[in-house]
Amino acid sequence: MKLLLAALSSLALAPVAGAAEPASPYVGEQAREIKALPPTEIEGLLAGKGLGYAKAAELNGFPGPAHVLELASELGLSEAQAVATRALHSRMQEQAKALGARVVAAEAALERDFRDGTVTEAGLTSSVAQVGQLQAELRAVHLLAHVEQRRFLSPEQVVRYMHLRGYHAGGHASSAHAH
Repeated sequence: MKLLLAALSSLALAPVAGAAEPASPYVGEQAREIKALPPTEIEGLLAGKGLGYAKAAELNGFPGPAHVLELASELGLSEAQAVATRALHSRMQEQAKALGARVVAAEAALERDFRDGTVTEAGLTSSVAQVGQLQAELRAVHLLAHVEQRRFLSPEQVVRYMHLRGYHAGGHASSAHAH
């Protein structure tokens, strides 16, 4: 009886012959201007947004300048801290926007090579390396801003930041750090 039930279960779960294959998760993306980048990511890159590039810092007790500015009153920022944070955020944004535009341009060039059928192995290797290098530089800009931001805050402010952002269950917010 158990064998019969197992066999029937197998048949019920088996695909029906001639059934359509599941659609690709990429369906609909063929209309994108740059296939590798969703429009929201392009917008984020051009606007200098973080896009998760600094998650290693953010979730380990290294606050980001944009969020510190958003939480300035809750963190009790002094005027000097606010001025330093605004300057840091401005520098980071300027660098991130420039690099983001270069990432988008490099991805667009790679897209054109494929769309036009002019892609070569050597050109592909070079294009992908360029995109990777630009993404690495962009990530470093965001991560370094978090490192610098932490120097402007007291340990208590870092702990408060982590709590306000909802990270109180983990991370290293209470680690000692230099000011």
